[in-house]
Amino acid sequence: MVHKVYIPRVSSVHRFACQALYRALLRQCGRLPSPSSAPELHMCKPLIQQRFHKYKTLKSPSKTANALKAGYEALDLLYSASQGDHKATSHITNLLSETESARQQQIEVQRARSARMPVKPPSKKEQKRKTAKEHEKRTLTRHPQATSILSRPRPIVNGKRRIPVLVNARGIPFLRIKKPQPKFLSDVIRSRLENRWKRIRRRERLHAELDMAKVEDHWDSLTTGIERASWGHEIKASLTDVNEKIYETDAKAKSLARAMWEVVLAEREKAAEEQKHQSAGK
Repeated sequence: MVHKVYIPRVSSVHRFACQALYRALLRQCGRLPSPSSAPELHMCKPLIQQRFHKYKTLKSPSKTANALKAGYEALDLLYSASQGDHKATSHITNLLSETESARQQQIEVQRARSARMPVKPPSKKEQKRKTAKEHEKRTLTRHPQATSILSRPRPIVNGKRRIPVLVNARGIPFLRIKKPQPKFLSDVIRSRLENRWKRIRRRERLHAELDMAKVEDHWDSLTTGIERASWGHEIKASLTDVNEKIYETDAKAKSLARAMWEVVLAEREKAAEEQKHQSAGK
């Protein structure tokens, strides 16, 4: 017969008892003597919070029972200290001093161990991530001496000429010279895409509101007669405005794509001429 494993932390009764013990311990911490008489007592509350956070995932019934037993013993000790028992207060301060001393000793051991361990070189993935972050910082803003991409092709270049690639980013054209692309360019593309999407959503919302306005106008014609200003008048004006803005931005993007394609063709011609001169020189 397989015995069912009992996990205390999944029991509502167990959680209620632990929460009651936790609140009682914190309540007694607030009733301890003033820190001036025993400065170490201010460490009680953060230590209790740290221990409960550490032990809240315990699954072993025996370990859970030992932790609860220690908690109830600490509650009795805190209660005695809050009632003016100097012996209990002295015992608490000694426990806190020993705990702090053990913690400092563990920190020193960990530091010494870390100092002896050889520095692990970053992996290829970590190095790639670091390089990408550095590139984003360098290209966060537009270079002050940057020229328009439409001013290409350059008459003379150092080294091999890079022919740009015309890229369509969901309707936003741009010329990619090399990878990774500048952070400034990515931000501009993202901003334009977000603006276009906001206008499209607004157009859809206006279409739905226009249908409702037609229903209202029809109801007014049946009840009070035809009104001078219809419900859909302002909605139609807003719809016309947003359609014009979408059409205008799309037309600009189309015109820009044509201009960029002319740049690509011109760059190809320049590259072919330079390659022909190099071949003739050899």
